[in-house]
Parts: sequence; C-alpha cells; structure tokens
Amino acid sequence: MFKNKVFENIFSLGISQIANVAFPLITMPYVSRIIGPEGYGILNYSTAFIGYFTMFILYSFDLSGTKIISRNIEDKEFVSNAFSEILYSRCILYIISCFLFIISLFFGEVFHKDYLVSIILFLGLLSSVFSPQFIYQSFQDLKLFSKINVIRGFINMILIFLFVRTKQDYFYIPLFATIFNVVINIGLLIHAKRKFSLRLTKKPLNKLFNLIFTDRFIFISNVLGAFRATTNTIILGFFITTKEIGYFTTSINFLFVVVNVLFIPISTAIYPFISNAFSKSAETGNDIVKKIVPIITYFYFITSFCLLIFSPLIIALVFGNKFDKSIEILQIISFAPLTIGLSNLLGVQVLLNYNFDKLYFRINLYTTIVGLLLNLYLSKKFGYYGAAWNIIIVDIMIISLYFIFLKKLKINIINWKYFNPKVIKTNLLSIASLKK
Repeated sequence: MFKNKVFENIFSLGISQIANVAFPLITMPYVSRIIGPEGYGILNYSTAFIGYFTMFILYSFDLSGTKIISRNIEDKEFVSNAFSEILYSRCILYIISCFLFIISLFFGEVFHKDYLVSIILFLGLLSSVFSPQFIYQSFQDLKLFSKINVIRGFINMILIFLFVRTKQDYFYIPLFATIFNVVINIGLLIHAKRKFSLRLTKKPLNKLFNLIFTDRFIFISNVLGAFRATTNTIILGFFITTKEIGYFTTSINFLFVVVNVLFIPISTAIYPFISNAFSKSAETGNDIVKKIVPIITYFYFITSFCLLIFSPLIIALVFGNKFDKSIEILQIISFAPLTIGLSNLLGVQVLLNYNFDKLYFRINLYTTIVGLLLNLYLSKKFGYYGAAWNIIIVDIMIISLYFIFLKKLKINIINWKYFNPKVIKTNLLSIASLKK
C-alpha cells in the first residue's frame, strides 16, 4: 500500500492509536455520566501517579534500544543480546518499583480512598516490562499492533458497557485495561521472539546495571518530561477538590487523545527514519530534518487551531453539561499539540541523533525545575487555570532553549523555502518515493 516504511509505520501506528482512543471516546460519555467528576478525579489521580512507575520501567529503551538495534539490524547476535539486556533490565526496574510502590501506599491521601484501583494499575505495569515496541519499531514492522488494538479496544468497550453500571463500578475500567495490556504485550513479545529469531540469554547483573547507567541521560530526560506532564495533576491535588481535579483531567485526557492519535504515530515512525539518515552523515540527517520541520509545523498548527475553535462542542458532546468548566481549560492548552510536536522534533529527533544526550538532559532538567516552581505558584494562585497555562509556558520555554543551543552549535534546521506549500508537496513525494 505504501512505498516506504515511514508512511507504512505512520499508518499502522495511526490505526493503533485510533483504536486506543476511539473506543474509550465511545465509552467516555457513558462512563463520565455514571461515575461523575469525583470518580474521574480518583481514577485519573491514581493513573497519573502510576505513570511515574511506567516511565521508570520503560526507561529510555524505546529510544536508545530502537536507535542501536535499527543501526545493527543485520547482526542477529547483536540484536538478540540487546533484546535480552533490555528485557532483564526492565525486570530489575520492576522489582525496584514494587518496593517504592508499597512505601507510597502509606502516604498518598487519594490512595487511602481506593487502594484497589492503585494496586490494579500497578499490576498493569507488567505490560511495560514485556513491552516489545522497541523490537517492532527497530524492524519497522508495526502492522500487527493495529490489528490487535482494534480487537482489544472493541472487547474492552463491550465489557465496560456490561459491567460499569453504578458509581462504585469505576474500578472495572483500570481492571480491564490491566488484563488486556499485560496479555497482549506478552503475546506480542513471544511473537517477536519467533518472527525475528531472537534468543533470550542470561546476562550478568553488572552488565544490566551498566546498560541502565549508560542510558541514564535519556532516561532522566524522559522522566522529566513525564514529570512535567503529570505533575500538574499531582500538585493540583494539594490545592483543589477532587471534583475540580475531574474538570482539569477531563481536558488533559482529551488532549492526550489528540496527541496519541496524531503525535505518537508520526514521532515514533520518523525517529528510526531520521536516525538512519544521520548514520549516513550529519548533512543527510540535517537535510531530512529541514524538510520535516515545516510539515510538522503546519500540520500541528492546524490541529491546535481546530482544537481551540471546537473546544465547547467537544466537551458538550463527549462529556456532557456537568463538565462545562473544562471548556476554558481545553482552550488554554489547545496549542499543546504544536508545542509538543516542535519540542519532540528539536529535542528527540535532532539533539539525540546528533548525540547531544547531556545537553538534551540539561535543558529538560532546567525547564522541569522552573516549571515545577511556576506550577506551584500558578496552581495555588489560579487553580486549574494556572496549571493549564503552566503547560504551554513550559513547552515554549523548552522550544526556545532548543533553538538557542542549536544556533550556538551552528546547527541550522530551518530552510524557509521549504515552508512553501508547493515545496512541501514535493518533499513529501520525495520521501514517499524512497524504497523500503
């Protein structure tokens, strides 16, 4: 259907993400009216906290693993060793997470209200341990994900309609997600092992810890990114009610829907493509980036503008009148798809492929600290409106710093002639004409 793997992967990942969010969108109006803002608040607060453990277990392997394996794809011994090291390293990280989670249960106020939801969500982290995304992404073979996710989403939707009937039934939502995610990832891992002839071999602990230490800059940067994304909700929990958290997380979750459908497939698919170009030469990689910058800018600007205009209609149709206070929040963060897209392009696609891991880490560390302090002030002073503005402000700060340091490094990724619509069309066709 497609001439090259970039568009094939974007299509496959797009179908996968649509399946991940389309079925929840169908159930969302039904569920939101049953469990109400308070139920949503408890569920989303617990989910946000468990997200920290998810990032810890996934580590940076979806980036570093994909980059290394895709550049040594013909060396089966190398690929099997990398596969084994990543899988066992995640097992170590999960064991560490178990101890940290047990400790956290004694301190979180929201956890005290519903231990069951927190435990269910934590057990779901096993899906992160067995996640084979880095393998399929490295081999640029992602068709299977789209098929399985459609089936998973459909069955999950049916079960929610059957079992979620009262406010007390909201624990079924994380329960079904946990079961499906764990079973599916284990199945995909077994399939990848057979299809790509991977061997799982024992690795000494010192080698595993060395791998974890080597990838620390990318990992910490990823954690900082996740920290920025979820800290708004966590901090709000200290200043506003659970019901108000429900209003805020409603808008944030819908934004994540947009990001999952439009951002993740593109960013995930172009990463090995750009990385491969950089492996040939810095000039080749830089030229590809110059062609992609205007495409990303125009696409996400139009997406963000539509989100701004249609926010009232979206909230009313999807969530109902009880969530009217979420409209202004969604309008404030409507341009997040654009800022997230540019931030990923400049940071992950450019800095990491130029091997500026430490610089990438330092920028993320600085903006996270500033963003945290700003978030504390804005959340306390303006509630969920302040937390929403904090998201946009921090993203703009990150993008600005990326541009400043790239300019200092004399790396130019902007060619204004590529912003011409006719040139964009030509560049798209040239990329699409590349062979697999």
